[in-house]
Amino acid sequence: MRELSATGDPARPNGRCAATLLAGLTVLLVVPAEAGSPPAGTSVGLVWFDPEDMLPDGFAEARQEIDSIFRGIGVEVRWSRGQGSRYLSAGRPEVAVVLVAEDRSHGPRSVMGLVLRGERTTRVAWVFVNNVRAALGHRPLRPRPSPEQVPELARAVARVAAHEVVHAIAPEEPHARDGLMSEALSRHCLLRERAIIDPRCAFAFLSRLAALPPARDAYIAVGTVSFPGF
Repeated sequence: MRELSATGDPARPNGRCAATLLAGLTVLLVVPAEAGSPPAGTSVGLVWFDPEDMLPDGFAEARQEIDSIFRGIGVEVRWSRGQGSRYLSAGRPEVAVVLVAEDRSHGPRSVMGLVLRGERTTRVAWVFVNNVRAALGHRPLRPRPSPEQVPELARAVARVAAHEVVHAIAPEEPHARDGLMSEALSRHCLLRERAIIDPRCAFAFLSRLAALPPARDAYIAVGTVSFPGF
């Protein structure tokens, strides 16, 4: 079975491959003063952002899969959803999960996801949905997945997203030999019954998550998300 890479090199230089997504995608993160901060190391905040409407009917399935993956290492996910060209969160989001059609740096179709090293204010996990569809044997040139394809596409996208979230929190940790954090994920890995983060990557993720500074009482950051290869 042909294997496809789950991630690009996190150390790809920003100057070559980063530019502005969709003519300037504004990111707005807000944590109200009264918002509580969960204990460090036990939860991760994710913002699900689908500006190109790549998975319009699959969020519930993708969320369930990502929840299951991180609960497997004792981490609860705090969710927010992007709206329009911005998103608002009631808690500190550690990672924005952004779905787009393709990597505009024209990298290989085997690259299904990417984290750009150097993103400090906003950690972004990119998922290239057309490449995920190709890995599943779907026809990515079709404008939308068929209703029959949505459940497996949602599971596969969720697993690529979870893989990149681990890289976003622990960017120095190398790939594992097998499992969810392996460098190459086959169709079987994307769709099999369970996806597991190996102990070494789980330890690195939990350690880095616990080391994140606590949320401020009020935090506002407005900026522009860098997009690989625009």
